[in-house]
Amino acid sequence: MDKKRLILIHGRAIKPAEKPMKALARKAVIEGLRRAGATADATTLANGDLAFDLVYFGDITNAIQAAARKKDKALLTESDPDHGGAACFPIGDLETAFADVSKLSSFSKARYAELLKTADDYKFLDEFADFTSTLGSLFTFGWLNEKLIASATPDLFAYLTEHKKASLIRERLAAKLRPALEKNDDICIIAHSMGAMIAYDEFWKYSHESAFAGSAYRGKPVSLFLTIGCPLGEDGVRRNLLDGRYPSADDKFPRRQIGTWHNIYAEDDYVSHAESMKSAFSEMRKRQYLDTILDSHIYNCWSYADNHTGRRVSNPHDLYGYLMHQTVGAAVSEWLSK
Repeated sequence: MDKKRLILIHGRAIKPAEKPMKALARKAVIEGLRRAGATADATTLANGDLAFDLVYFGDITNAIQAAARKKDKALLTESDPDHGGAACFPIGDLETAFADVSKLSSFSKARYAELLKTADDYKFLDEFADFTSTLGSLFTFGWLNEKLIASATPDLFAYLTEHKKASLIRERLAAKLRPALEKNDDICIIAHSMGAMIAYDEFWKYSHESAFAGSAYRGKPVSLFLTIGCPLGEDGVRRNLLDGRYPSADDKFPRRQIGTWHNIYAEDDYVSHAESMKSAFSEMRKRQYLDTILDSHIYNCWSYADNHTGRRVSNPHDLYGYLMHQTVGAAVSEWLSK
């Protein structure tokens, strides 16, 4: 293989501009490696000796969210020069939270319990209610509940129902992944939240669509598919993936597009509460369409100060909290060592 390449796919909801988001996400991965005791690997990434790509579609989801939700539009107070001045979330708020969370000596069950004594629990806030109502609606996705899904999670609704937008989002991944596959890079994909759905759909296309027959992408696996805060265990989500329309297992699942699938889920994560990918995709394992699936449970100790109330809020689904965690760092380090 040519070289190691780490590709991160972010999830849904409003996002900061691409370059500062990439810088903060990279910093979080470095911290996760250091927390795992992988100091040399952390230095390799910090020095730029490990290829690191961010699959960014925040300009698309920001616009979708802003058009549908006034409260999201009000939060998009900065602009992204790399995407035509598109409105985006200020990175400063995330950097402040990052600095606070970095001070924690450990991300453990005890530390998480201590956090919940002083912070509002994200499970009881609007975003949790919105997403959980969407999961229920997806199971019987039809005209009766389309309005509910569209109002609760507009960007996810657009991905599931609007071909052009979904294709545009997947193309952001393809632009990073396909050249790496063509160069025979050793690839680790970290996919957060909706990013896991995007990656799964892209892998499925390579396996099943005639346009990719005989291509450099079909049957060439990424070494590690690392999902964090992943919703793919939900029946309603799986029913609405690209292969969800097909009743036969012969038409489902990416085939040899993944080597190892390691799923990491946090306590109280409202998106990944159907935790086990090993169970949800047991048929995929039986058919030997990948080498193995692992599931790991963690405590995500990310928190932030609410802009309006000033109160601290715990968010166990947060991207940066996952990336900073020692279990994620250890998984990345293990891939680097192979």
